[in-house]
Amino acid sequence: MKYKNLHDLNTYQCHRNEVYLSGKDEDGKDFTIVFDTIELISWLDFPYMKEQAIKHIQEIGEPENPLKSRENFLKN
Repeated sequence: MKYKNLHDLNTYQCHRNEVYLSGKDEDGKDFTIVFDTIELISWLDFPYMKEQAIKHIQEIGEPENPLKSRENFLKN
């Protein structure tokens, strides 16, 4: 099994039944992963992910970027 890290997420695209996420891998090279949209939606637990992200934000404090503040995140 091969493990890859997707850093510096910079592109999101959804076309028909595919979701594309692009960024840089652990070596700084361009990397894109493609998901089946229906499988992705059925597997990911978005409420739990949001809960965990909020918990993390509260533990580390507010980010410097006001567009990513906890208040803005909680509104969505």
